[in-house]
Amino acid sequence: MKEQVFVSVVVYAHNNESTVGHTLTTLDQLFDKNFKSYEIILVNDYSQDETVIKAREAIKQIHGDTTIINLSRKHGIEHAMMAGLNKSMGDFVFEIETATIDYPVELLYELFQTATKKGFDIVAATAGSTGWKSRLFYKMLNNLSYMKLSLQTETIRLVTRRALNSMLNLKEKVRYRKALYELTGYSKSLVTYQSLFKSKGKKMTRENVSLAIDALVSFSNAGLKAAHYLTFAFFGFSIFMGAYALYNYFFNQSVVEGWTTLMILISFGFAGLFFIFGVIGEYISRILTEIQNRPFYSTSSVEMYKEKRQHLQLVERNKDNLSV
Repeated sequence: MKEQVFVSVVVYAHNNESTVGHTLTTLDQLFDKNFKSYEIILVNDYSQDETVIKAREAIKQIHGDTTIINLSRKHGIEHAMMAGLNKSMGDFVFEIETATIDYPVELLYELFQTATKKGFDIVAATAGSTGWKSRLFYKMLNNLSYMKLSLQTETIRLVTRRALNSMLNLKEKVRYRKALYELTGYSKSLVTYQSLFKSKGKKMTRENVSLAIDALVSFSNAGLKAAHYLTFAFFGFSIFMGAYALYNYFFNQSVVEGWTTLMILISFGFAGLFFIFGVIGEYISRILTEIQNRPFYSTSSVEMYKEKRQHLQLVERNKDNLSV
């Protein structure tokens, strides 16, 4: 017997022409088999290949309601997923951050059963084995965060409507969903699976590095602590160098005037000051981001395909900024 609840499936895609069609039809088969009502939302993050064309071809074979959200520029996973989550209407919402399925598709229904039978509001899945860069990042974030986080790499996530609404209502502009869900306080469970493909780890890109810095600055006080520690360290160093200069002045009359000592003091002192100013600048930039209150994403069009493959309804929203 099919589940009577309405579920939404939000899928992120960027230049996935080779996999997006198979992913959409595979997801549709699973949800059509297990759920009476569902919708699939594909967020196209400004793909430059034939991702949208392949998706439209696959939608001709899909039974459930399907929506394609075309973003007007490259936003990255976090902000792009926000576009799909705001559009979703399900009692349960699946967050799938890649258009390539590297897990047994039945795992999605397992997440749903874990949530409904055991009472969890958030159920995530991880492949377990991740690259050293991801492990290092999460170790730093978990250890340095004042929130006592226990984050790790997650491929898929299922959230209840109340948990999703609680996360969406948070006013922070740095939308790092893993940490924001932790802020909501809703119960969470983690399921581990064996990846169908050999994991190569995430490629280090400018987007990933920027997101990592945002997460570390916004969800930990590592920067402020480092600035405080350096302040004390360079203060102590300055006191030591002052005492050393006085010692040479009174007890070592043959010493050459302290050009070297002075340069060392100035070099290390200014190095510490510049680092501290850099950290403070990062926090000032975050304050500016919050004050500006800019939208999380902007869409160029929204394509809505109704159940039973009815005619396409295309809603043009040229340069129409949408925000929470």
